[in-house]
Amino acid sequence: MKKFIIYFSVFSAGLFLPVNAGAVNKLNAKDDFRTSPYTGYTKAHWLEIAEKLISGALSYVNPETGIFNLPKSTGAYLELEDFRNENQARIMERIMVGVIIYTTATGKDEIPGYKGSITKPFINAVTRGTDPQSDGYWGDPDPNDQIGVSFAMGIYMCPEKFWDPLSKKQQENLIRFFRKQSFNVTYHNNHYFFHLFATSLIEKYGDGIDSNRAHHTKMIKRLLGWYRGDGWFIDGNNRGFDYYNFWGFQLFNQMIYKYDPVWRAQFGDRIQETTSRFLEVVRYNYSREGGQIPWGRSLTYRFSSNAAIGWAMINDNKSMSPGMARRILSGNMKYFWDNGCISENGLLDIGYLGKNQSVAEPYIVPGDPYFAMHGLACLLLPAGHPFWTTTEEPMPADAAGGKIAVRGAQFSLNVSPVDGDARLYPAGQPFSRTIWQSPVKYNQHAYSSMLGFCITGEGAEDTGAGRTGYSYDGKQWLYRFCSRTLFTEADHVASVYHLRSVNKDDQTPEFQKDELITHTLIGNDGEVHVFWHNYPDPLYLSIGGYGINIPHNTVPKEDRTADRLLIHGDDYYATLQTIETPEGVLHATLLKPREGWTNTHLFGGLGAYCSWQSSEGIAPHTPVAVYVNGTKKRVPARVDVKVEKMPGGLIVTFEGKQYQIKIIN
Repeated sequence: MKKFIIYFSVFSAGLFLPVNAGAVNKLNAKDDFRTSPYTGYTKAHWLEIAEKLISGALSYVNPETGIFNLPKSTGAYLELEDFRNENQARIMERIMVGVIIYTTATGKDEIPGYKGSITKPFINAVTRGTDPQSDGYWGDPDPNDQIGVSFAMGIYMCPEKFWDPLSKKQQENLIRFFRKQSFNVTYHNNHYFFHLFATSLIEKYGDGIDSNRAHHTKMIKRLLGWYRGDGWFIDGNNRGFDYYNFWGFQLFNQMIYKYDPVWRAQFGDRIQETTSRFLEVVRYNYSREGGQIPWGRSLTYRFSSNAAIGWAMINDNKSMSPGMARRILSGNMKYFWDNGCISENGLLDIGYLGKNQSVAEPYIVPGDPYFAMHGLACLLLPAGHPFWTTTEEPMPADAAGGKIAVRGAQFSLNVSPVDGDARLYPAGQPFSRTIWQSPVKYNQHAYSSMLGFCITGEGAEDTGAGRTGYSYDGKQWLYRFCSRTLFTEADHVASVYHLRSVNKDDQTPEFQKDELITHTLIGNDGEVHVFWHNYPDPLYLSIGGYGINIPHNTVPKEDRTADRLLIHGDDYYATLQTIETPEGVLHATLLKPREGWTNTHLFGGLGAYCSWQSSEGIAPHTPVAVYVNGTKKRVPARVDVKVEKMPGGLIVTFEGKQYQIKIIN
């Protein structure tokens, strides 16, 4: 039986320096707008941020055991008393990633803000955890345990710090641990990477120990088999597209390419091909402010998305210029840093910009946000590398913007030339689960980098923000879920989803269910949504607009006309304008937190959105057309959209372009 031990940190006097809350986000590095005209950031900024991230986390470690005693998180379902050893080790090794990168990049074992070795606590944790004679022994890993990648990273990147100091016995213990994980069972998704990454180390140092390479080679083939084009992978049995493409597939494919020569020879060309296409597409994911489009789960990993581009630069993939790569990565790091990703306690708390428990999925525990440390990978590039020396080059958001269809991942991307906002329009989402807040994180019609979205926490009532909806009685509403792509163009996406029954026990096969069909016309400044149903009887229909951030203890201001609703709070605006609709009502909804929670918006604070609902049931094949938009620091303009009826469909004129939409095809 595995030993179950929770360690409470007891710090030696003077070992750590207290966090200065007033200066936690202040950087001393001098901006350089000559070589970094868009961000001002240099390598010095990155190093200082790494130091603050590491010193803040190490303020909570017992240096003798390597166990972190992080503040308990608030929320309705996150309780830490039942922590498994795997969770404690996971916290430690995610923080360890930043230490490995920093130490490898600088050769230093000390940082400002912490007295003592920054590597020693982690070496102590690993050597104790893998030693059967230690009271800190982890025991055999649990099924699906993911621990070990960071230990292997340290040996690959900086053996003089993370391997050579270990005794012969400690090295043998660690290799045995790698072997156990190599043969452990795992989830059939990106978790394969966690179990195969140490293969070369087992073969190099294991004195004949079986590395399970043949099995893992099959798993790499399976991982590559989940490729769907345009640089995007589906996440295995999760069946979805999201940011695990950045901090899962692209990250670990590139690390395998770097550190395993056998697999590089076997799979290297395919890995680089997928990364090259990814780099051509990913530049449209970032706004002029530097933020990425938030979409999908594990968003608390924040700037870990930088790892994909950083490792592509490390492996000399030339599909993105070093100047654009630094513009994107520095802009993204600056976005999160300036918006308070570090709390006053010096920690990366669960959240997105600041602390926000509503963002978390059930598997997220305090310490998990430190997966963001992978986003520091560009520090591994030497100071003389073109990534650091070339002048920052504009990305699409800095210039004319642009629209691109990413058919491999079944969505389109749009960077607005008006304000540089980056938006994503998911047409098809194969994701088939209701956990992880998938309705709001995967199934809205659009996601905006500047606006974020409403979010009420795991297990909360579903919300119609940003989604079409339907009701059989005008009282109980169901919303877009598990959509299927009809087509994806750069400025026009169309999808369909099955109508569900309010009876949860309904066993009607999917192919027998009726559908709701949606078209999204993507403009430079907002979108037109056209939708209808093919249920044989009239249905009530609805659609929600962008969810915007409203400060606590305030309510959104409203501006109404007969055909338009505009809401406003602080810097954010959202509007919904009816274009072609039956009789209906425009609503402004302010989402209040449920008991035990604090926020209802991704950025913190409260979420608010506009919506339209029909007053009566709408007959099948009757199209509804509305315009939606959201803006920051400017009032969205009214639009002139023309709709003409044609046999079996509509002609919609929007921003000077005509779109033909067939209602019955």
